[in-house]
Parts: sequence; C-alpha cells; structure tokens
Amino acid sequence: MKKFLLILFTFSSFSFGHSASKGDFMGTWRLVEYAIDGKFQDVPSPTPIKMYMNGEFVIIFYLENKMHFNKGKYSLKAGKATETILESSTKTLIGEEISFKPNFMGDKNSFYINLDLGDYKSFERWEKTHCDVVKCAKIRTRKN
Repeated sequence: MKKFLLILFTFSSFSFGHSASKGDFMGTWRLVEYAIDGKFQDVPSPTPIKMYMNGEFVIIFYLENKMHFNKGKYSLKAGKATETILESSTKTLIGEEISFKPNFMGDKNSFYINLDLGDYKSFERWEKTHCDVVKCAKIRTRKN
C-alpha cells in the first residue's frame, strides 16, 4: 500500500500543475507550444526566448522576418505574475501590463499560461532551455 501511495504521489506531482512561487521563473525559457483561440499554431522559427532574473524579464522573438523584443519588470503575488513592459521594439507596448497565473509542471521546468487579450485568447507553454541537456518532464497539451 505504501508503494502504491508513493507512486501515486510521484505521478501526481509531475502530471498536475502547480502555481508559481518565488524563484520559479528564474532562468531562460523557450516557447514550445501555443494556440490562438484554441487552435494550435506552429512555433515560430527561430524559437521565441524569454529570460527572467531578479524581477526583470526580456523576451526576444521574430515577427515578419524581423527581430522584436520586450523588456521590463515582473512581480509575483499569490501565484499571479504581472509583467510591465518598460522597453519594446514596438513603442505602443511600452507601459502595458500583462497579468497571468502560470501553471508549473511538477518538475518546475515547464509552465503554461492562458491569456485573454481582448480580441483573442492565447495559450502558451514554455520550457526551460536546459531541457536539451537535462531530462525534463515532457508533458504536452497538444493532441497530434
């Protein structure tokens, strides 16, 4: 019985999401899945990269064959993250705040978010870049 409970606990910790806590975002992440209004899209190439460190973030991505970026600060309160864009290649985004509740997988090497951006809803799943070298839980949400 103890072995069964241990296996069940281990499985649930890796299968079910956990909210964010201090230090969970630290590091470099890459976009591995995303959908717009429930329709999954191919991840752009080159892959968007996002870095979090000491209350700051930067995201680098390509759009229409041109590199773009957003840079700013982030805070985490009660499992909810708020990013404030302070610099951007798209000047109209400066000052924008995006709030979301990230859902971390058990090993904290992957998280997903659902964003309601008014005109459309977005789903994103991010994975730590070290998952190329270190074995990470590969829980996909997209059904092929």
